Amino acid sequence: MFRDSGQARVTGYEMSFIQNLVWDDMKMKKIKTVPIFKSIEEEAEFWDTHSTEDFPGYWQEAPDVKFAKNLKSIYKSKILPIRLDDKTKKAVEKVARRKGVKISDAASILIQERLIQLKVV
Repeated sequence: MFRDSGQARVTGYEMSFIQNLVWDDMKMKKIKTVPIFKSIEEEAEFWDTHSTEDFPGYWQEAPDVKFAKNLKSIYKSKILPIRLDDKTKKAVEKVARRKGVKISDAASILIQERLIQLKVV
């Protein structure tokens, strides 16, 4: 175990499968903590069956948040929403499965390949 910022945590392989214990310094009692997850999928599965209310005393109040206007996209490239008929959409999904990529990536690859064929890029 180690103590970091007021929390005592158990280390080891089973870390993501057990509930760690944290000392609530004000009340000196053990409280449940959120486990460490190995993947987003594991975390999603966990939160599908748990609530933040299952961990009283673990959460801290969030500071006031201010939002800026005109936030810039985190994406370097532009996003272009397009409509596809069912037949075309299924074809893009089939290509995505074959290439092992997301559908949006497959659509982007197909468009880029066609533009190269047309010699416009």
